[in-house]
Amino acid sequence: MLERLVTGSPRRIGRALQTISVPAHEPRRIAFVCEHGAFRSRLAAAFFNRLRPDGWEASSAGLTPQSEVSVRVGPLLAGTGAEAFADLGKPSPLDPLEADRIIAIDALVDGAEVWTTTASSDEELRDEIRLRVDHLVAELSHAPAG
Repeated sequence: MLERLVTGSPRRIGRALQTISVPAHEPRRIAFVCEHGAFRSRLAAAFFNRLRPDGWEASSAGLTPQSEVSVRVGPLLAGTGAEAFADLGKPSPLDPLEADRIIAIDALVDGAEVWTTTASSDEELRDEIRLRVDHLVAELSHAPAG
């Protein structure tokens, strides 16, 4: 293909360059962690991935993962725009080597930022997590790339 690039017409070179894929940079990762990886961290990751700044993505993890995601996640995300970003796969344990930043929600993880919630209902919890994620996205959107 390179031989054709060197000897081809400008039009042919342009078409050939369009077919060459340049590897994308690996996104930076935020791991949201809660006790079981089935509820709070799922909400946070879905809200984050809906709004995520360029170069970032989020995952969900649990300290002691449950066998499945909470049935409350779907209804709470319905109508928020984040339902399409919900990971409903089996909860997994935290792998700190896979995250550039770890946020523990109502849990303690060495070296993690801790979000302690105060909500008294699922809807209040969803809204509290969404607000914190909104602030996080704004912070990361204005931070220098690193």
